[in-house]
Amino acid sequence: MCGRYEAGQKQKIADAFHVSVMLDDIYFGVGTECAPGSIQPVIYMKDGERQIGEMRWGFKLPDRLLFNARSDNLTTSPFWKERLSQRCIVPAGSMLEWKKTGTGPRPKYRLSVKGRHVLGMAGIWGPWQNPKTGQWEDTFAIITSDPNTKVSEIHNRQAVILEPREYAEWLAESERPPVYLLRILPDEDMTISEVDAPTKPDEPSAQAGFLFG
Repeated sequence: MCGRYEAGQKQKIADAFHVSVMLDDIYFGVGTECAPGSIQPVIYMKDGERQIGEMRWGFKLPDRLLFNARSDNLTTSPFWKERLSQRCIVPAGSMLEWKKTGTGPRPKYRLSVKGRHVLGMAGIWGPWQNPKTGQWEDTFAIITSDPNTKVSEIHNRQAVILEPREYAEWLAESERPPVYLLRILPDEDMTISEVDAPTKPDEPSAQAGFLFG
């Protein structure tokens, strides 16, 4: 599962994904915790060119918020299958996860990739009607996979992190979506450190998000 991640620095994100836009027009909450339901920068293709724009994290259904999409369900779940042609990359500085414990505080961990200031999480996006306002918004979900050995000690899912050399292929239009790129990040590439925040803040519809994600 990916229920929180930390935003990265806007110039480093622009450099990592080779996008050239008016960055002052896009909000980047550097160092802040990005939560489901919030508006965040996303990399996607439009008119054959790589773009960076703001989208809402999570498809809001009447009874749940779908903010994660399981990699093993993308081609079989009707909901995700019809959106798989619109792929995106969600930039981040790091991911955050809380370890489940029997009782008491839940330890918080920061997950990052060695040698990278910017992570590219695989995602899916599409237009979605906001049930509160009735307006259509660009919306995205982060793809998750089984965890590697390190992450499995904390959680049973982890966000799919693409290699920089895979960005172009993941974003490009294709008849067959390159789902083979959705691999588990090896243990040796990941760094995990505990953060001084023992409890997890309330997360809207987080548990319900697992119907599809």
